[in-house]
Amino acid sequence: MRWDQAQGRLSLVQTLPVTSNAFTGVKSGAEIAVSRDGRFVYVENSAENELVVYRVNGESGMLSLIQRTSSGGEKPWGFAIHPSGKWMLVANQHSGKVNVFAIDPASGRLSDTGESANMPTPVAIDFVQ
Repeated sequence: MRWDQAQGRLSLVQTLPVTSNAFTGVKSGAEIAVSRDGRFVYVENSAENELVVYRVNGESGMLSLIQRTSSGGEKPWGFAIHPSGKWMLVANQHSGKVNVFAIDPASGRLSDTGESANMPTPVAIDFVQ
């Protein structure tokens, strides 16, 4: 979507499937966020327990897929990007874990740090300053 602040208008730029081409089940996604610098879009693919990363073309606004990676658990349902842009916390609802991912600022790619905390049925998470 493209937001025209002056006119208060929202327009469609592109639609993309969140799931992989081979997926045939019920599609499900819960969270979408844009990096602070506007270069990357992060999406949860709850149906396949994945996090999906897209690069944003600065001129056209079109997205291109750069990564699909495991959410580190089952049924990712919420995530938060740290204000520094270096970390992401992912709430995996069915596995009862919040997983920590590092964000590469140059590529936007996510890396599971192996750190997690147990929490009963996490569905939303945020950083509080």
